[in-house]
Amino acid sequence: GEIKLGGFWRPDLALKPGERVVDDFGFVKSCFGCLQYFLCPPCSEKCRRTALNTRLKLKASVQVLDARKKELEEGMSKREFFEKYGFVLMPHKTQMTAEDWLHCGPNPPVLEVYSKEIDPLLRELVDVAEINYPSYVLRRGPGGPNNFFGTGVHQDFGLYPEDMRSIFGAEFFDEWFSKLDSGGGYSMINFWRPVLPMVGPVRGVPLAVCDPNTISVEDIVPQEVHGFVPGGQYNMGLKFNPKQQWYFYPEMTKDEVLIFRQFHYQPKTPQPYSSI
Repeated sequence: GEIKLGGFWRPDLALKPGERVVDDFGFVKSCFGCLQYFLCPPCSEKCRRTALNTRLKLKASVQVLDARKKELEEGMSKREFFEKYGFVLMPHKTQMTAEDWLHCGPNPPVLEVYSKEIDPLLRELVDVAEINYPSYVLRRGPGGPNNFFGTGVHQDFGLYPEDMRSIFGAEFFDEWFSKLDSGGGYSMINFWRPVLPMVGPVRGVPLAVCDPNTISVEDIVPQEVHGFVPGGQYNMGLKFNPKQQWYFYPEMTKDEVLIFRQFHYQPKTPQPYSSI
């Protein structure tokens, strides 16, 4: 149905080649951080810039279509659908408990249990030589360390492989990038699902994904965001365009996982980003 999606950049936003929109959300950490952010230079300068950026954003009414129906209509295999649209829903029961998702100590269950569970799913969808799994997950919602949802339109990673330096750190990035130069590509793939202690299907805040085939490169907004990752991070925003097509999977259960590609780089493949 039709819903209001927030966080779009206005269609008339104009950036120079290589320019990024800079936002700083450091004030969300604490009351003291909020006071420092608004009153103390250079924080106050970032505050003004972030506040001014809100005038360049908008909420837009968009039709969010049923992705379950879309998969049936296409009649493709899961692998074919993922290759074409960059997202797909897979059935999967996990042995992870509610406590396991929050464990961050030695031998985390995310690595010891969950990564082994989802490894066959990933290999079913893509040909891959090497997989690196994180040792923790970002769990949102009541009862966890992140009791809010990311409701604004965004993409967690940047446009270029160099943007990953802010995520991985310089040492790991250099090692990773040298592998890419030898001819291998690289993808960041997200596994999104409802988890225990939630029991029923998702009805309140489902995840919407955009069909990448309906996004123009001119609609992509490079961003530099501070306040969530030490040192800041590069990611992407999106100008509103009515041609963009959005999907969601209604009534997702804890025995399903939505897999979607967030970043892909293939060496020696032309990248149409010179005008951004």
